Amino acid sequence: MAEGKEAQTVAPRDAADKGAALALPAMDTHDAIARRTSTRVFKPEPVPRYQIERLIAAAVRAPNHKLTEPWRFAVLTGASLQRYAEIRRAHRATRFADPNDQQAVKAIEKTFREHLETPAFVVVMCAVAEDPVRREEDYGATMMAIENLMIAAAADGLGTYLRTGGILERPDVKALATVPEGYRIVGIVSLGHPARDEEPKRRTSAAELTTWLD
Repeated sequence: MAEGKEAQTVAPRDAADKGAALALPAMDTHDAIARRTSTRVFKPEPVPRYQIERLIAAAVRAPNHKLTEPWRFAVLTGASLQRYAEIRRAHRATRFADPNDQQAVKAIEKTFREHLETPAFVVVMCAVAEDPVRREEDYGATMMAIENLMIAAAADGLGTYLRTGGILERPDVKALATVPEGYRIVGIVSLGHPARDEEPKRRTSAAELTTWLD
């Protein structure tokens, strides 16, 4: 905990959590944004369900035009997480001309192990509207929801990693996440307690990227 900051206690909402409580360091929003970084390696301890619920509750506060609330979420733990790790292993294998090559085997198994050792994954889905303007607005809103979730996780001392790309289009991933008709997956967020402290990656100064117009 940061020196001079008091902890806040978050009571669990699920009976399964049996009166456990989570002491979270108080963190300024700007600090959480500045400290957030992509985390690939996690401690083995699980993230309690009530804490994941808090993060998703933060996600759905994202702004969205006409309150379309285009997002849906699926949380993978337990057997579903095991299955996702297997799918990730198979997907990684497709990236190699010869998946039986020694180096390829190491890389494929590393991907499998990293996913198997991740405490939870949050699959984030977005409605696909027929109207192209609304479709674009809903996608932007859902990505803001993901950002809300990741910043809230950083404030709670958790690490995240956002994955996009070809894995989102796999039929077996869609089936695993039970994607509803008319929705698509726009991101999968790894979630857990970071195994080590990592410094955020350098960013170009905002001052260099800003034009002030009077």
